[in-house]
Amino acid sequence: MRAAPRWIACYAILGLVQSGMVPIILPLAAAPGPTSGFTYAAFAASGVAAPFVGAWSDRHRRHRATLVAGLILAALASFAHALPGDVSQHMLSAAAIGLGVSSASTVATMFIVEVEPQTQWDGLIGILQAFMSGGQLLGLLLAGVLGLRHTADALVLCGVLLLLAVPVALRYAPDPVVVVSRPELRPRPPRSGDAAAIGAQRQFHRITREAIAGLAHSGLAWFLGSWLLSYTATNGLSVMIAVVMVRSYGSDATLPTTAYAIGVGLSLLLYSRVASWDTRLGAWKVMRAGLAIRAVLVALMLALSFDRGSVVVLPLLACFAATQVVWPLLSVSSTALAVTLSPARRAESVGLLNASSSLGATVGGIAAGLLLSGGFALLCATVLGALLIALVLAYHPHVRLRAPQPA
Repeated sequence: MRAAPRWIACYAILGLVQSGMVPIILPLAAAPGPTSGFTYAAFAASGVAAPFVGAWSDRHRRHRATLVAGLILAALASFAHALPGDVSQHMLSAAAIGLGVSSASTVATMFIVEVEPQTQWDGLIGILQAFMSGGQLLGLLLAGVLGLRHTADALVLCGVLLLLAVPVALRYAPDPVVVVSRPELRPRPPRSGDAAAIGAQRQFHRITREAIAGLAHSGLAWFLGSWLLSYTATNGLSVMIAVVMVRSYGSDATLPTTAYAIGVGLSLLLYSRVASWDTRLGAWKVMRAGLAIRAVLVALMLALSFDRGSVVVLPLLACFAATQVVWPLLSVSSTALAVTLSPARRAESVGLLNASSSLGATVGGIAAGLLLSGGFALLCATVLGALLIALVLAYHPHVRLRAPQPA
């Protein structure tokens, strides 16, 4: 097996910050109340700009400069977010963090496909994803250790780590020498739980007016509607789980982040198996199974949420961890459906899927923070309702008539 290129260390740090620490720390650092999800929403929303940054990098051949600039911007914004300020100031700094890390992330694959032989693409992209996943797991654990009392220290640590990645990027990130069109790349499912759908593992693809206009005439619209609804709900739950455990149940932040990390770690063992299920049974069946299992788990969390005693903390976290274990069912099937439902425009359809994920994370953060002011049971009930509606959309007759299955 080939050794990992040294520049991949930058993306291990990005996975730690973007998918590990930030989704936990931003809500914890916010003032208690309905605004707790606003800063995370600003962080997620800024990722919409990343495809345009990636297109600029391709056009001007500035991939290494994009990586370095993204790292520096995210580091400075992390330091700024650690300072005292009101909600609007923290939303601005959170958006800058999101823009920086997502811009740096969007050129990751280019360092492989524009430099290395095509025969090594799959292996190197697998190594890249493994480093990002490992970074996320470490980031979740660090976020738990630092917890509610040390959120400013956690943000400073994020900034320091990002700055440490800058000399590595300058020294080892290659200057691309071959032009490879992004639409020609084979999409790969993001790994490492819900956060991966808007995190460093996402590969950006273009979005065109023709692709948007074509939604009205294909099963892709029903799929994206189901995905947007389910991802909005479950991502909001994932973002708020540490806030709930710390502020509603008096738990230490280490418990929810450890449960999150265990769920993500176990999910990494399922991807190859889920890919075989996807091929044998069809992507729609795999996606429906993922939605149904998550709905059952959230229903159990809803039943447990009516008991406010500490005795339900571990069962609640076990159910939450299980929602992350089944993430591969949704990750693999959603990427396959985005391609097979629009085979002539697979790049655009994957772009629409990524845009839906960014929109879902943004809305989910805001909605979860608002719902949480009415209690954890209200949040769980809303998430369960959204999953059930998403499951109904996935069974719509238009889907069955028009949706091809992956070969």
